[in-house]
Amino acid sequence: MDRRTLFKGLLALTVVGQVEAAEPTAGRGAEPGADPAPLDHELEKYPRCVVCNMDRRRFHYARHLTHYADDHVDGTCSLECTAEMMLRERRRGFKAIYGPDFGADGEPKPLVDVAAATYLLGSRLPGTMTRRSKYVFADPVAAQRVRQEQGGELATFDEALAASMAEKAEQLGRRYRNDQERLRRKKDGAAG
Repeated sequence: MDRRTLFKGLLALTVVGQVEAAEPTAGRGAEPGADPAPLDHELEKYPRCVVCNMDRRRFHYARHLTHYADDHVDGTCSLECTAEMMLRERRRGFKAIYGPDFGADGEPKPLVDVAAATYLLGSRLPGTMTRRSKYVFADPVAAQRVRQEQGGELATFDEALAASMAEKAEQLGRRYRNDQERLRRKKDGAAG
């Protein structure tokens, strides 16, 4: 067997392996990498944000964890990065999204289901990946207490997510306008 034949055979096996790995796993059990218990040791399993690569342990008070319908899990550093992943992966479906209970004592903050949580938006507390802070509270009374000290407004997860998406849209629009202006200047400089 000559080298070309051997190389073609190895290439074909590699391509077949990649195609099989990319095929859906229906009928073959759980998805590779699926995590049916995402809250168990989540900071060890998901130490970095899948969007921006920030250290989720450092930003434990803002991190989120998205558990999809197929048991895939994404760890993010903030609601901002969670919103981006929700857009990217929306076809997977969502089992649960968890956020850190800022009202709880100790570190790291324990994760709670955001569907039943109260968010504090736009307080004087620093934001993570955003100018407008968004903090999660399991207890609405604790959220109200922090609101009285730090300002801001109370919101549901849907309202906090909408605020994140509006900020993202504003950032993207600004980025587009800046890129267009840069291209216009470059074109004008080349013409002159």
